[in-house]
Amino acid sequence: MSKRIIITGTHHTPAIELIKLLQSDPNTNWSISYIGHQYSAETHILHTIIPKLKVPFYNLDSGKFDRKNLWPTIQNIPKIVVSFFKAINLIGQIKPDIVVSFGGYVSVPVIIAAFVKRIPSITHEQTLTTSLSTKINSFFTTKVALSFDTKHHSSKTVFTGNLIRDAIFDQSSTRFSKIQKPIIYVTGGNQGSEFINQLITNLLPSLTNFSIIHQTGNKIVTRTTYKNYHHYEYIEIEDIGWVLNHADIIISRSGANTCQEIDLLNKNSILIPHPATQQNEQLKNALWLQQRHPLSTVIINQSEATPTSILGAIKKFPKNQETPLLRQSLSTHPLMKLIYELI
Repeated sequence: MSKRIIITGTHHTPAIELIKLLQSDPNTNWSISYIGHQYSAETHILHTIIPKLKVPFYNLDSGKFDRKNLWPTIQNIPKIVVSFFKAINLIGQIKPDIVVSFGGYVSVPVIIAAFVKRIPSITHEQTLTTSLSTKINSFFTTKVALSFDTKHHSSKTVFTGNLIRDAIFDQSSTRFSKIQKPIIYVTGGNQGSEFINQLITNLLPSLTNFSIIHQTGNKIVTRTTYKNYHHYEYIEIEDIGWVLNHADIIISRSGANTCQEIDLLNKNSILIPHPATQQNEQLKNALWLQQRHPLSTVIINQSEATPTSILGAIKKFPKNQETPLLRQSLSTHPLMKLIYELI
């Protein structure tokens, strides 16, 4: 059996895992297309992941609605309209059997176009809050898949959980295997965090007993000759499992995917939620993790994140409990089951 699917959206981690699931599906030969917003950053999936997956990528330069200011939204209306008609053309060209969205403003014209073309669709929400794109998409999509089992249910919503990166279970790495424990892994997400980068740079003289693996993104970071400090703009997918499993402490923002991976691996973590996220979603993600792991999760507001506060949190951590890693049975993931129900 052969089927066509369009994947769209800006939450790339679960989207990539779905692509891998589809490519390994023994029952169906999936023709996969990705519609996203292309930009030049070297860490963008168009440059890092998509070439490895060999999936055609279609750029959709869509405007977006601004929650706080009406004028930018008005200015974006022509771009939004153009993106809708481009999405219509792409769907007519690709002829998908189903469309799956992973959020972001680029997904909205695609989901609406699928509705107009009477193509079934799924919008997957990764966070504890409901994003504006998901709220808009919910009027047009067939089903809304939730990563968290919240109380906000309707006839369209289905709790599927998130698609956790399968790579986090792979503990092999030739690049990092010689780095000595104890290890602190620092990340501000794929694009990095200039604030966290500078914070860690200032903290390095106090961390002489640790090896530091720092994923900097494309943000400015002060170069240093500190011998146990290892900085990389991007941690490759084949190495991320080793880094996460061997880290004694993770210092990070608190995106939904990051918090769920820390939860699964039962790691000590210091979370510095981004203060400007919509509906304060990063703080809510961090609080969710802290509720599940109160002894091994420390939340520090960005305004209070200093070398002193970070060092104090590091000193208070208990040793990690050894927890067997339960690899996902990806072939039976609820999101895959939902896709098969709709095609």
